[in-house]
Amino acid sequence: MKRRNSAGSLMVTLLIPVAIAINMVGGQMTSVLSLPIALDMIGVLLVGALAGTVPAVITAVLTNLLNGMLDPSWIPYVICSFFIGLTIGLLAKCNMMNRIWKAAISGVLIALVATVTSTFVTVFFFGGISGGGSAMIIAGLLATGQQLVQSVFSVYIVTELVGKLISTFVAYFIIKAISDRTLLKFPYGSKYIVRKTG
Repeated sequence: MKRRNSAGSLMVTLLIPVAIAINMVGGQMTSVLSLPIALDMIGVLLVGALAGTVPAVITAVLTNLLNGMLDPSWIPYVICSFFIGLTIGLLAKCNMMNRIWKAAISGVLIALVATVTSTFVTVFFFGGISGGGSAMIIAGLLATGQQLVQSVFSVYIVTELVGKLISTFVAYFIIKAISDRTLLKFPYGSKYIVRKTG
């Protein structure tokens, strides 16, 4: 049993930097292209689904801090990353990533967490306009007379839903592509192995 735990720890340790790289590529791609959706959490969702809450939170926070070195406006969003990592770890523990329909529900729940936390950070730290791809939409809503929090929340509920559903499905299909033998080396890997009967 100890050998399996050490192999699992090694696999998680090796997965975290790969996941951070995936996150950074997704984050920089959306930033450079000024897309209104965020694809910077695919690696976090992957780690959370395979390894649980603590590795997911570590991956999320490190990704955010590293992206913050390239663009300091990312740093306040570490709060969002923390809660997304926590959420995916808990959802994976409850077997909410092992079927496509469960992954869809998980994506919606993660989007809700991201919406609430991102709205708070955007309003509190940036006065409602953070400079991302959704900033122009928020500015347009503000120009129509909508309240600040309502404008930010209205935009983020849509953009986070789309972005987190895409990210969740990408993570789900990556897991489905991993061999059963490799999955068994992760703490939650056995949750994704389809049992063959008869």
